[in-house]
Amino acid sequence: MLKKDAVKPLYRQMMDLLLAQIQDGTYKEGDQIPTEPELAASYHVSRITVRRTIEELCAQGYLNKKQGKGTFVCLPKIQRKLEVQKNMSFSDTCLANGRIPSSHVISFGMTAPDAVCSDFLRLAAEESVFLTERILSADHIPITYDTIYLNPKDYPDFDPKKLEDGSLYKYLRQDYGLTMADDCRSLISVTSASSQMADALHIPIGEPLMVLESFLRDTDSRPILFVREFIVGSRYQLSI
Repeated sequence: MLKKDAVKPLYRQMMDLLLAQIQDGTYKEGDQIPTEPELAASYHVSRITVRRTIEELCAQGYLNKKQGKGTFVCLPKIQRKLEVQKNMSFSDTCLANGRIPSSHVISFGMTAPDAVCSDFLRLAAEESVFLTERILSADHIPITYDTIYLNPKDYPDFDPKKLEDGSLYKYLRQDYGLTMADDCRSLISVTSASSQMADALHIPIGEPLMVLESFLRDTDSRPILFVREFIVGSRYQLSI
């Protein structure tokens, strides 16, 4: 409960408690929180304190008031500025936005690359690639369906288990000594969520997804990997 004799103001204490409940899943994105009178009674504070708390959380993007309907959880979008953060990992992007990153590997295996991937990785005809699929989350909310394409000749002992709650860039840097160039090329397009992606990202089938294709090279301009990210647009923002 709130401590009325504490140095921290009551509305700040209440903000911390509500944020903790949002982050631990007590209140999920889209959930309606209790009304102002209900919150005031629950926390034993005035309506003014409750109103200040809600206004602050709305300003920060965690809550959204809908006229005549109530107040709902809407997590602030993760913001990534491509022009200065082209190679910033998802983990670093989350931390820069005050969010807790996590990742879960869905699958790993060999696959036939499409023309874009094959051309960038300089593969011969009929050559296959390693494909790792994983879900990247912020505060346990799925944000990105990540597909990573690697040339098996460059990574013969690649271990996808190291990407479970781990950074891809950090793994390649520490285990393979790779240093990525700062001027990678990226392409942005739009698609709709397939049933597989919708299920993995906890969104409706057909919801719009941003597609971010990244062509990553080392400091000697050699191709390192090709990444195609399918990003939930309502949860992520790219600035160019």
